[in-house]
Formats: sequence, structure tokens, C-alpha cells
Amino acid sequence: MTFSLKAEVAQHVLMLCQMIDGNKTTPIAIDVSLTRTLAFDSLKLMQFFAGIEQLYPGIALEDWFVEHSTDGRDTVDSAVAYMTRFLAPSS
Repeated sequence: MTFSLKAEVAQHVLMLCQMIDGNKTTPIAIDVSLTRTLAFDSLKLMQFFAGIEQLYPGIALEDWFVEHSTDGRDTVDSAVAYMTRFLAPSS
């Protein structure tokens, strides 16, 4: 069940990134860095955070971003893993 949740969240995050990136022809992979690969500036990052909060109320990625952006670990996959920790039902 967790795998399908992660896949669903990943699909939503990838579509959000594609939309923010202007639907450029380059497909966005799960392992791309928001700042290094996609070159998201502060405006695009704010759109990303707002989009995530709209899709998943109560989930804020600012702490994740601060922890992961300095060394390029701000990947879509990393964001999805962070988010699913909060979305997965507790066992």
C-alpha cells in the first residue's frame, strides 16, 4: 500500500514540477534536483511549495528544502519520500 501511495504522490509532484517549469519538452525525472537540474528560482520554489500545500494540506516542504537544497539533495524523489512519511497511515 505504501508503494502505491508513493507512486501517486510522485506522479502529482512530477506534474506540478512540469507545470511550474512551463511544460518544457524535457521530461522531468524523479531524481532531478529542483534547484540544480530544474534551476527553480525563488518564485518557482514558492509556486512549488504552494502547489504541494494545495495538493496535500498540512504538508509544508520548507524544512525539507532547507535541509536538502545546499548539496543538491532537493530531488523530486526526496520530496516524495519526505511527504509520504506524513501521509502514510500509522501502523
